[in-house]
Amino acid sequence: MTMDQPAPQPAPQPAFPARPPGTAEAARLFDALGKTYEDTYSGNPAQLAAIDWLLARLPERARVMDIGSGTGRPTAALITAAGHDVTGYDVSKTMTELARAQVPRARFEQADVRTLPETPGQWDAITAFFPLLQMPRADLDATLARIARWLAPGGLLAFATVPSDIEDQEIRWMGRTLRCTSYPAETYGRLLREAGLDVVHEHLDTFHPDFPGAPPEEHLFIHARKPGGPAVTPHALAGPYPLPAVYRGPHELSEQGWLNMEARFERHDIALVVDALARNTRVLDVGGGTGAVVREIAARLGSVTTVEPHAAREESMRHLAVDGVTVLPGRAERLPLRDARFDAAVATWVLHYTDDPEAAVAEMARTVDRAHPEARIVLVQGAPDNELVDLWNRTCAPLVGEPRDHQGHLLTLAARTLAGHGFDDISFTRARVDVVFPEVGAEAKAQAAAEVLAGFWNTGHPRLDRLHEALLPTLRDHFATGTDRFNDDAVMLVARPSASATAGRR
Repeated sequence: MTMDQPAPQPAPQPAFPARPPGTAEAARLFDALGKTYEDTYSGNPAQLAAIDWLLARLPERARVMDIGSGTGRPTAALITAAGHDVTGYDVSKTMTELARAQVPRARFEQADVRTLPETPGQWDAITAFFPLLQMPRADLDATLARIARWLAPGGLLAFATVPSDIEDQEIRWMGRTLRCTSYPAETYGRLLREAGLDVVHEHLDTFHPDFPGAPPEEHLFIHARKPGGPAVTPHALAGPYPLPAVYRGPHELSEQGWLNMEARFERHDIALVVDALARNTRVLDVGGGTGAVVREIAARLGSVTTVEPHAAREESMRHLAVDGVTVLPGRAERLPLRDARFDAAVATWVLHYTDDPEAAVAEMARTVDRAHPEARIVLVQGAPDNELVDLWNRTCAPLVGEPRDHQGHLLTLAARTLAGHGFDDISFTRARVDVVFPEVGAEAKAQAAAEVLAGFWNTGHPRLDRLHEALLPTLRDHFATGTDRFNDDAVMLVARPSASATAGRR
């Protein structure tokens, strides 16, 4: 709603009633709006981005409170679909009934947030998108303080409102007259900090509602975190759980095996990585490989430095110097670079080739300047439902006598190491990667896949022929379904210094 169009002022109103002020008025308003509100506001890009921010950081099966849950869409629907337990509260009976019908896996109650009992530390996250605009400032202040108490240590808040320096002012919105209260934008961050939260992000956004005659609206979005809690929460994308007790050790890397695989990739993880680095200027890539990632980083940013341990690969990337790529020899566990030289470091599909992934990640943290406002470390490893990792574990590992692979264990080791070095704002995002076999016919696809995968995983192994034969039955069944690809999905971990980590350096 817009706060710059006051309606004609009526005669003075009586004092607020003893019950929570604004409850009945808000209930009547949203009972009347019903699904029209969802149709008008559910596509708000900034709200969807705030939900994405939350989902990237929530632990497994998080307990999430949605204040002002409306029709359940988009907030409760998206969070529930990601496997979390959502309880929504809304003053409108109509909205509550719509939400129950549209998002049956969540729980919804008709209630004013001011009447809820004190439940300190109960919630892993709270969302509050525009629900506090029809209560007096004293209640607004108290509600923000209660939200902070309700969050568990380490809990997250995604909050949005319409900032304006008004109190109990009558406005026109969506063809109706209502009374609203708010604060200037800078006040909300201060109130949340005073309540004990770390504000990790806040920004103003302009949204144009899809409603006849509606003017653009200024929205304030704030992301906050309650101090405390575990350094790294168990995120679903760092699974499957339980995690192994120890690292299995490095896979062997075959240059020709990798080239054969790379020719069949459809990779969407590279674009995700480049977007994550879009505001950086001094980027280190660890394990440049064939140059697929560093080329894209240099194309976006103008330059990148990569460290590559294999002499043949290092030499093969030399021609990229004209594109802004600096290639250095060296190992991930001992980077030949001074402290805090870069504002970002990235390693894609590298940790499972290192002797000591924790040492490699610590070295990346050492080279990044934590004081830089865009400081970050970006890692990419396999997703928990990666079909190729599963195929390796079921068929190949027993045959060649190697331990099972677990990419989530690597991500968890990395996250704990990064948190210990002050990079404790950690997010996880899925990226689509496919390995495609366009050969004609299921048998031709299976034969090609057996050759490529066996060579990729175990070039030079004395049991390579047996590995090829062992893969064929599963590959035939897979391609008999009509598919031409395997899911080789990735998880991108992005670690940044949080507000609390930054404060600790001052």
